Amino acid sequence: MIRESRTLLANLDKHFLRKYRWRYHILVVDNHFYHCYSFFLQAFKYPEKLRYSYDLVEFEHNKAKYGQVLKDLKDHYNLTIEFRDTNHLVHPGTDIVFDASHGHAFGTSYHSR
Repeated sequence: MIRESRTLLANLDKHFLRKYRWRYHILVVDNHFYHCYSFFLQAFKYPEKLRYSYDLVEFEHNKAKYGQVLKDLKDHYNLTIEFRDTNHLVHPGTDIVFDASHGHAFGTSYHSR
């Protein structure tokens, strides 16, 4: 097992607590801005809207290393994996001007006056 896989699994063991009424999934980001792959553990508790995100590992673009880390992750855990690519960013449709659940309700400079 390579060093990145060991780091990923150690951080996942630390943050994946298997709490009651919590949902977990892995987020893998192919980040073209920083030329790296990033793995995150996303967690949220029902019925709250706030999501918790934990950094698991980040390493440079290398297809072989990426494939090995993904294989090691799938061998040890059966979590849902969501893939994102920064080349294909999606606009939400309209500009968000009020988002009380993420702390954007007050003091934002983009509110229309």
